[in-house]
Amino acid sequence: MARNSLRYMLIVALGFAAAGSSAAQNQGQVVDAILATVGDEVILMSEVRAEIAPALFELRQEDLSTAEFEQRREELLEEALKRSVENLILVREARRRGIEVPSHAIEDRLEEVQGRYPSREAFLEDIEQAGETLSDIRARLRRQVLALNMSMLQREQFEQAVVVSEDEAAQYYEDNQEHFRRPGRVRMRQIFLSAEGEDEQAEAREQAEALLAEIEAGEAFEDLAREHSEAPGAAEGGLVGWQQRGDLIEPLDSTAFELEEGEISEVLETDFGVHILKVDEREEEGHVPFGEVRSQIINHLRQQKADERYDRWMADQRRRAGVQMFADGAL
Repeated sequence: MARNSLRYMLIVALGFAAAGSSAAQNQGQVVDAILATVGDEVILMSEVRAEIAPALFELRQEDLSTAEFEQRREELLEEALKRSVENLILVREARRRGIEVPSHAIEDRLEEVQGRYPSREAFLEDIEQAGETLSDIRARLRRQVLALNMSMLQREQFEQAVVVSEDEAAQYYEDNQEHFRRPGRVRMRQIFLSAEGEDEQAEAREQAEALLAEIEAGEAFEDLAREHSEAPGAAEGGLVGWQQRGDLIEPLDSTAFELEEGEISEVLETDFGVHILKVDEREEEGHVPFGEVRSQIINHLRQQKADERYDRWMADQRRRAGVQMFADGAL
């Protein structure tokens, strides 16, 4: 839908509402409404509803009560209205800076939207019921992509301008110790022989006991795992990798955390078969050293500061654009 001056749109909206007032009242519906203005441009209820059409289509497929559906629908509408206001501000700024969007980007987004429907026919039927055309969809997607590009550009500029000092990073580490706790974990290997039923379990246990005897006699655990283990990781010498407490089934979990580095377990039985474990490394529970998370903290603080600058910039843009909201009770 082409955007016209606020004065013209008010005349059109009021004229349309007057012409269709009887039908609208009979159906208990609002024909259309201006939900917000950004400068001399308007955001109509029909535009916001059209934007959330794909999400509503997905929502209808869920097993929701009428009350739940209406609540989710209202939330989608409110979010879409806020997004529409911000997008319009971003589009105005992008056009002021001469930013453009290539056509292939629009077609890619159109394919994404269409992909949310079970078929192209369902997609076309839904936009037809919404009173839109593919041209309308492309125009809206172009505005969305342009707004997204403008937002990313502005955020990148703020992020590049942000400076995070070593003292700030160290202070954040000290103030947020709970975020940098490392649970105890072990890097382990296993030899696993699958078994179903008592007879297979007994046979597998006998074979595992023989393998354990070979290990005790000096055979490398890794070599026997490559040759005999039936678990994933057998080709890597039975490698399971790093495991935290609770990651494994019992009795594997408790046994793995009782073993010292280099120690090998007895034969263990589970419902799936028999296991022999080996622990290569242990890391006890504790705090991750600052040096290991320094870059992560600096990136986090840089992003946080950039977001704060972006929010202030957007608030200033809203004031400059003279945004007015008329959505109370209209959605």
